[in-house]
Amino acid sequence: MESLTIISSVLMIWFLSQSSQQEAMKQKEELKKEVSCLRSELQQIRDSRDNLSVQVQRLTSEFDNYTELTTKSIKNLDKITIKTIALEETCASQREKIQLLQHQLAASNEKLKRADLITIKTMTEYEKQKNTIIDLQDRLAEAELQIIEAEKLRKKLHNTILELTGNIQVFYRVRLLLLDTDSGGTDDVVSYPTSLEYLGRGIDLTHNAQKYSFTFDKVFNEASQEDVFVEISQLVQSALGGYKVCIFAYGQTGSSKTYTMMGNTEHAEQKGHIPRSLEQIFQTSQSLQCQGWKYKMQVSLILTFSLEASGGLSKQYRIKHDTCGNTIVFDLTIIDVCSIKAVSFLLQQASQSR
Repeated sequence: MESLTIISSVLMIWFLSQSSQQEAMKQKEELKKEVSCLRSELQQIRDSRDNLSVQVQRLTSEFDNYTELTTKSIKNLDKITIKTIALEETCASQREKIQLLQHQLAASNEKLKRADLITIKTMTEYEKQKNTIIDLQDRLAEAELQIIEAEKLRKKLHNTILELTGNIQVFYRVRLLLLDTDSGGTDDVVSYPTSLEYLGRGIDLTHNAQKYSFTFDKVFNEASQEDVFVEISQLVQSALGGYKVCIFAYGQTGSSKTYTMMGNTEHAEQKGHIPRSLEQIFQTSQSLQCQGWKYKMQVSLILTFSLEASGGLSKQYRIKHDTCGNTIVFDLTIIDVCSIKAVSFLLQQASQSR
């Protein structure tokens, strides 16, 4: 019985050991599985740790960069703050200027409005003045045409009067005797009729108690250069009108022909007919330019040479009359002139070569 009990106990123990061993094997398997899971989790944790380390390094680098940027930003912010303060001060000053300019602009606008009103009024007046000017211009053009026609009529009547008085007129000028060169007086030789018919036109000469009476178109007694020129100035006017005019002095040597024609140009009151005629020609031609007249002035000169300079032969000038009655002198020296100064110079040269 005891052996059976022992065998039973042994069997029980064996069964218990087998059961414990199986249980242990199960636990071992479970533990292996758990260890495997733990190892897998540990690897994941390690991987996460490595990733986190990398992230920490990256974040640290970014933090360092951010810190550096923050430092620079702070410095820039300080600068920007200073600039902002300066700009705010500038803006305040600009606001004051803007307000001042706005006031000035308002005042300018008011002035502009007044100026516009004045401009409108001025334009209205301008249009009126413009219309008036156009009307006056039309009237001026009409008046100029009338003046031109009147000038033509005046020239025609002027030359008709001269033709009626005679195309050839003879004036007589009496030269006073010079006390230092002439002896006696003229009262017993020269006298003038007092009758209205011959007053200013006649002269009586007495020779050997014989009286001779002469009548001219005009007789000048103690007349000045200007008095004589007044009588012939109408002939100069006829020359400007296109008529051929010739004025010459005739008389014996010493009868003052040169004085009458040329005079003394250094004294205005003693100027002769030639310089006075030239002055009248240039003055009248200039005044007629506004009426559309154009004049071309030329001076014709006959230049002579001495026998010594020409080898004993003097230059010959041929004179010819054409079919129209014009007299032509060949080989004349013709010079264009445009001023009284140029003509005066040529006259002086000609006078020196007489």
